[in-house]
Amino acid sequence: MPLSGKKALITGARRNIGRGIALALAAAGCVVGIHDIERDEEAEETLFLLKQMGADAEFFAADLRDSKQIAELFNAFATRFGGVDILVNNAYWAAHKPFLEIEEANWDQAMDVCLKSYFLCAQQAAKRMVARGQGGSIVGIASIHGQRVWPTDTCYGVAKAGVIRLGQSMAVDLAAYGIRSNCILPGYMDTEHAFGTAAPALGSAPGHTHGHIPTQRYGTPEDIGRAVVFLCGEGAAQITGVALPVDGGFLTTGFPG
Repeated sequence: MPLSGKKALITGARRNIGRGIALALAAAGCVVGIHDIERDEEAEETLFLLKQMGADAEFFAADLRDSKQIAELFNAFATRFGGVDILVNNAYWAAHKPFLEIEEANWDQAMDVCLKSYFLCAQQAAKRMVARGQGGSIVGIASIHGQRVWPTDTCYGVAKAGVIRLGQSMAVDLAAYGIRSNCILPGYMDTEHAFGTAAPALGSAPGHTHGHIPTQRYGTPEDIGRAVVFLCGEGAAQITGVALPVDGGFLTTGFPG
């Protein structure tokens, strides 16, 4: 259990990639706070799965478009668990529209959820990590959309490119405090894959994409979770400012998607 006793908060964690990250961190020994905008059936299921594993876990609701609710989220986490050792920014929102059809509200929503909240949450976490003097790890879930352009991905892609740049800036500014900052870039994902089950077989990706993914399968939330565990552990002690693709090699191929 390489992260035994570490206190981890994951935003946007009630399902899909967030759930995979939360379960992987719990399996690595973390106490886990999962966040989302509301506590629904999917959030309850994730919390149940965590507690079934024997993890000390709690759910926290907050609208990350509101800086006051973000502050309240971190206060609630600190009250429940104490200091934060690991923050994983995973909150998600996307509007896939052609450039000429994007409305100001679409842009603002994407930036508020997928970039501004990452900054505000990271700043809250980093201030608390600095005050404790024990370092920490911040991971931002970006995307291959941050490095490759698809039609209709302007809002999402720009936000994810910003997440990568934000992570690099934090890596430079926070290194003196023992805080590392990295990003993960998921590729094509099988988000419904059940945690703890075998990964899809090589060649299992749909035909229109698998020829351009060297592993020829889609990623799973568990793949992303394992990458987070690695980046937060001692094995990555000298790794900071990295944007790590977990995409089966997709970005190496030059295929636009």
